Amino acid sequence: MADVLTGKGYAITTSDAAGLSCGASQIITVIGLSVANIHASAGSWVTVNVVRSGGVDSELAHQVEIPVNDALDILNGGKLILNNSDAIWFDAEANSHLEASISYLVQT
Repeated sequence: MADVLTGKGYAITTSDAAGLSCGASQIITVIGLSVANIHASAGSWVTVNVVRSGGVDSELAHQVEIPVNDALDILNGGKLILNNSDAIWFDAEANSHLEASISYLVQT
């Protein structure tokens, strides 16, 4: 089994979409997940969901307001496991306001 520690950024939009998806032969351990408001003058809310391919979906945050020049730590120091074909979905109140930063370990 190979382990790769990696990360990515994701621009969150008003279209509910997957920011991180787990491949069919992978297990992902998310070790960091934060959302920052990069807009110069307006706040925006964020909704973050875990969509499970073979189980019950869960909502990590529902329309949580993030003020200008602020960030939200979604996991609050915890971890999140994504199994085969699971995904983290994001939705925002406005486009070009929020960016997610995701750090994770991929096991194949």
